Amino acid sequence: MKKTETSRPLPTKVKGRILLYFFLLLMFGHLKAATCTQEDIVAISFENEKLGNVFEMITKSTGYKFFYEATEVDLDRKVSISRKDLCVEDFMKELFKNTDLYFEVIARQIVVKHKDKGPLHNLVPQKRIDAPKPQSNLSGTVLDEAGNPLPGASIVAKGTTVGTTTDFDGKFTIALPAGITEIQVTYIGYRPKEVNVAGQTSITVSMEQDAAALEEVVVVGYGTLAKTKVTGSVVSISPETIVEVPALTPEGALIGQVSGVQVQEVSGEPGAAPNIRVRGSGSISAGNDPLFVVDGIPISRNLTSSSQLGGVANRRAAFQPPTINPLATLNPNDIESIQVLKDASAAAIYGSRGGNGVLLITTKKGSNSEEGVFSFDSYVSIQAVANKLDLMNAQELIDYTTDARNNNYLASVDGASINDPIGPGDRGNANYELPESFVNWDGTDTDWQDLIFKTGIVQSYNFSYASPVRNKTSFYASTGYFSQTGVIDKAKFERYSVLLNLNSQLAKKLNLDVRLAPTVTENQRVPASSPYFATPPGIVYSAIVHSPTVSPYNPDGTINQLNNQSYLGGGTTTASNPLAIIEAVDDQIFQFQTRGSLALTYDILPELSFKTFGGAYINLYNQDFYRSNTLLYRNSADGNPYGQASSSTETNWLWENTLNWKKEFGDHYLDAVLGYTAQKDNLTLKQVLANNYPDDLVPTISGGQVFGGTSVKEQWSLLSSLFRMNYSYKDKYLFTGTIRSDKSSRFGKNNQTGYFPSFSVGWRLNEESFLVGSETVSELKLRLSWGQTGNFEIPNYGAVGLLSPQNYNLGGNEINGLVQSTIPNPNLTWEKSEQIDAGIELGLFNNRVFLLADYYDTKTRDLLLNVAISSVSGFETTLRNLGEVQNRGFEIALSTKNFVGDFTWNTDINFSTNKNEVLSLNEGNEPIYSSGSAGVRHVTRVGDPIGSYYGYVVDGIYQSQAEIDSAPLDTQAPDPGVGDFKFKDIDGDGEITPDDRTVTGSYFPDFTWGINNRFKYKNLDLSFLIQGVEGNEILNLTSRHMKNGEANFNSYAIFNERWRSPSDPGNGSIPRADRESGNHGNNNRPSSFQVEDGSYVRLRNVTLGYTLPTNNLFGSNIQKLRFYVTGTNLFTITDYLGYNPEVSSITTNSLTPGEDYGAFPLTKSFTLGVNLKF
Repeated sequence: MKKTETSRPLPTKVKGRILLYFFLLLMFGHLKAATCTQEDIVAISFENEKLGNVFEMITKSTGYKFFYEATEVDLDRKVSISRKDLCVEDFMKELFKNTDLYFEVIARQIVVKHKDKGPLHNLVPQKRIDAPKPQSNLSGTVLDEAGNPLPGASIVAKGTTVGTTTDFDGKFTIALPAGITEIQVTYIGYRPKEVNVAGQTSITVSMEQDAAALEEVVVVGYGTLAKTKVTGSVVSISPETIVEVPALTPEGALIGQVSGVQVQEVSGEPGAAPNIRVRGSGSISAGNDPLFVVDGIPISRNLTSSSQLGGVANRRAAFQPPTINPLATLNPNDIESIQVLKDASAAAIYGSRGGNGVLLITTKKGSNSEEGVFSFDSYVSIQAVANKLDLMNAQELIDYTTDARNNNYLASVDGASINDPIGPGDRGNANYELPESFVNWDGTDTDWQDLIFKTGIVQSYNFSYASPVRNKTSFYASTGYFSQTGVIDKAKFERYSVLLNLNSQLAKKLNLDVRLAPTVTENQRVPASSPYFATPPGIVYSAIVHSPTVSPYNPDGTINQLNNQSYLGGGTTTASNPLAIIEAVDDQIFQFQTRGSLALTYDILPELSFKTFGGAYINLYNQDFYRSNTLLYRNSADGNPYGQASSSTETNWLWENTLNWKKEFGDHYLDAVLGYTAQKDNLTLKQVLANNYPDDLVPTISGGQVFGGTSVKEQWSLLSSLFRMNYSYKDKYLFTGTIRSDKSSRFGKNNQTGYFPSFSVGWRLNEESFLVGSETVSELKLRLSWGQTGNFEIPNYGAVGLLSPQNYNLGGNEINGLVQSTIPNPNLTWEKSEQIDAGIELGLFNNRVFLLADYYDTKTRDLLLNVAISSVSGFETTLRNLGEVQNRGFEIALSTKNFVGDFTWNTDINFSTNKNEVLSLNEGNEPIYSSGSAGVRHVTRVGDPIGSYYGYVVDGIYQSQAEIDSAPLDTQAPDPGVGDFKFKDIDGDGEITPDDRTVTGSYFPDFTWGINNRFKYKNLDLSFLIQGVEGNEILNLTSRHMKNGEANFNSYAIFNERWRSPSDPGNGSIPRADRESGNHGNNNRPSSFQVEDGSYVRLRNVTLGYTLPTNNLFGSNIQKLRFYVTGTNLFTITDYLGYNPEVSSITTNSLTPGEDYGAFPLTKSFTLGVNLKF
C-alpha cells in the first residue's frame, strides 16, 4: 500500500473504498451458467468402478449430493459406463438400468431408493397418491433446528401410502384421506416425527438431527475425520456459537463454552489480546499460548514481536500495554468452525508447537444449495464500564486521613494528643497533619471514575456471498467493517476485512483451493494499563488515587494541573490529572495484514491423493507515539515531550506436501497422511526516539531531537516431516498413531531436531452385540491416548552467543566496540510435554443426552531456565534446559436436548479442573524469585504452581498490648501497636523474619465452569450463558496505595471498616490507619493482605431474537430475517475489589501472572443486531 512521504497511512475512507471495490470485483466477476452442458454434465466414464466411488466423483464434479439408506445400497458393487458427456439424470438412468434401484432428483439432491420398498423411514415416497374423499388439504413447512428449510423431506399420511415431498423452500401440500389426523415426517439424517394435525390447515414442523445416524466430520491436523473415529480429545465450536456473543475476535466464543480451555479477558482495552490456556500452563520461560492454525497456516505469537510491537521504549517492561492480538484480523462472521485439539494425541501432528494445544480455525466456503446465498449481518452495541470501584467519598477520605495522621502522631511523638491542631504546620511534620483543603473542605466531592469513563460504541457490518457450484467452481466472498470506541476517550479500534475462498474442480482429478484475506486495522490506544507513576502515567490509576476534594478543572475551564493531587500536601503523594493524560498522549497503530494460500489436490487413485499447499502471512506494522508538552508529570511545572516512531515487516511463508490415503475394505478402514513441510519467518523492527520538542505543532519525529533508536532483524525456520494413520475395525475398535519430526533454527546445533510420537485407541461399545439396538445407549466410546509434544516459543537466538555494542576507552578516547552479551548453548532444545488422556463419550436416547469426560496428566520437562553461573565466566546467567512441571485435571461436558418440537430447549454444561505443580527446577531445586511490577512478590518453587504469590501471611490483628508482647518478635515491624497486623511465624523459630515469607496464593483457578441454555419457540429464540471461575487469586498491587492504611491517596471504601479501637475493631480484617506504618507495624509489606480472591460468577451473555415469517411478508426472496438484542457481561458476582477478577497486567512473563496495577476495566454492553439471508 502506497504511503505519503511522512509515512502516514491512507485516510480511512480511501482504504475502506479500496477494499470494498476489491470485494465487489471478486464477487460480481463470477459468471454463472445454466445449461446442462455447463453445470450438470458428467464428462467422465467408469470402468469396473465401485458404486460408492462413482457417487463421490459425481458430487465433486457436479455438486449433486446423494442420499440413501446404507442397508439398501451396495456401495462396493462394480459398475461400468462407457458413455461420456451425459446430463446427470441421463447418467443416473444409465447407472441404475437393469438394477433394483431407482432415483429421484430434488433440489440438486439425488435420493436413491429400492424399487421393492414403499415409503420408508428417511426416504422420499415413490409417488404422490391422492386418496378419494379427502378430508382436507394440509400445507406446511419443514425446517431444521436452525430454522432453515429442508427440501426433499417426506410427508406421509399415517397408516396410508398417501404422501408428498417438500420443495426447495421446505414447503409441502398434502390431501389427507378422511379420518386421518396424523402425518409422518422423515428426512435423511433427522429423527422421524409424527405430528397431530387435527383441525389444522397449515403447520410448521421442526426436525431434530439424528446425531447417532450422522457422521459428523471434524477438522484435525492435515485433514478431516469422522467424529465417531476420533480417538483424541477434540472439541468443535459451531459458527452459531462463534457469533452468539458479539465480539472483536473469535476467542470470545470459547469463554465459558469449552471445558479445559480458559480464555481470560485480562484487559478491556479495544483490540487487546486475551490469555488463552489449554489445560493449564506448562512453561516457565517459553510461551504458553496455543498454536493457531487458520485455514492451514500456523500462526503463533512470536516472542520477539509480541514483546516489542506496540510498546513504548521509555516505559518499564512491566508497564507496557497489552500485546497485539494475532487473531484481531479475523472476522468472526467468516468462520465456519473452530476445533480445539486438547490432548497430545490430537496435537502431536504439530510436533514442537503443539505443547500448549492447537486451535484450528476454518473459514467459510461456497454454498451447497442450488442457488447462491447473500448474507448481511450487522449490530450496534453501547458499552459501559462493567463495574466501578467502591471508593471513599470526600467526607470518608477526610475522616480516614485524620485517623491516619493522629495514629502516626500519637505513636511517634511523646505527649501528643489528637486534640492538638492538625492543620498545615501545626505539628511540625506533614505526615502528622491534614491538607488545608481537608481542614477547610469547600464541599468538592469529585467522582473521578465518572469523569474518565464514557459510553463506548461498537459497530459491525458484514456482507457476504456464498456461491453455488457452477462450472465445477464455488466461492465465498465477504467484506466487513468493525469499529469499537472504548470507554475512555480517544481509545478506538477499527478493522476493514475482505475474504475470498474459491474452490474449483479444474479437471477430473485436480482440485484447486485458493484463499485470500487482506485486512487493515487501526488502533488508537491510551495509556490506561499502568500505575500513576509510569511514563506516561496510567489514566485509570491516576484517577482512582486522586482525592475527591480536588476539582478536575480550573475556574476558566482548563484542566487543573497545578492545584490537584500533587499539591494537596499534608503527607499525600503526587499524581497527574488523568484528564491531562488523555489529552496529551497520542498512540496510533496501523497494520496491514494479509493471509493467503493456494492448494492443489490431485487424485492419483480413487483412494490416494497428493496435496501441495503454499501459504503466506504478511504483517506491515506502523506505530506513531507522542506525549505532548501539555502534560505535567505529577508535580512537575514543565512538560517533557517524547516521540517514538516504530515499524515492522513480518513475512511468514509455508509450503506443505502431503499424501492422503483412504481405504475401506470389508470391516477395515484406513486413513493415512504422510507429509513434509517447511516454514520460515522473517521479522524486521525499526524504532526511532525523539525528545526536546519546542512545541506540539509537529508531533512527528521530525519535530523533535532524535536521541536514540534501534533496528532488529530476526528470522526462524522449521523443517518437518509427519505421518499419521487412523484405523478402525467394524467401526468399533479404533487406533490412531502419529509421528512428527521438527528441525528448528531456534535451538542449539546439537539438538535442533526433535521427534514427537503419539498413539490413541478407542472402543465404541455401542457397536458391540450387547448394546446394538439399545434404545437407551446411542453412543458409548472409551478413549485412551499418550503423546509427546513440544514448545518452541523461545527467543530466536537463545542458543547463540550474541554480541552487543559497548564503548570502551583507548588512549583517553571513547571507541565504539562490541562485547559478548550471552553464552552460547549448543545443547539447548525443546520443552517436551508428555500427556496421558483417558476419556469417555456417552450418548443416551439417540444422543439427546451426550456426555464427554476426560482425565489428563501432562508432564513438561526440559524447561528453559536462566540458571546462575560462576561470575568467573563474566556472565551471571545462562539459558539451559532444566526442571519439570505437571498439569493434571478432569474435564466434563454435558449436552442435553431437554425439549424438542415447536418449543426446544438445549443445555450445555462444562466443568474442568487443573492442578499446576512444579516438580523440579535446577540441580538444587532452588526457588526462583521473580520481580513483577513492584519488587519480588512471586516465587516458583517445587510443590507449588508456577509464579505463585510470595510474602508474609497475615494472622489477625493485635487487639491489645498483651497480645503484642506474647506474639513472636516481628523483626520487620519497628514498633507495632494495637490495631496493626499480626503475621504468622511460618518456620516456628519464634520470630517474624524474611524467612517466614511463603506462598500466599496463585493465579491458577481450582476449577472453571459454564452453563449455556438455548430456548426456541416457533420464531422466538432466547439464550443465556453463565460462566464462573473458582479458586484463583489476584495480586492487587493497587492495595499498595489504596489499601495501605496510610491515607496518602484516596482509598477503597473497605477501609471504612478498619480497626479504630478495641471497642470498635471494624470487620476484623482491616488494620488501623497509620500514615507511617513502616515505622510501626509495617502493615504494607508484601503479604497475603494484598492477595484477593478472584473467584467470580458472571452472566456472560443473554440474547433474545425473533425471526420474521419472511414467506408471508416477502415471499421466497428472503430466506431469513432475524432481529436480536444481546446483553454481554451484564453482572459479575465477586469479592475482588478491583475492576476485573481475571486481570493480569504482565502477559509476556509466565513467572509473574495475576498482577493488577491499574488495568483497563472490562465493559458490559447492550447490542441490537440483524441477520439477513437472501
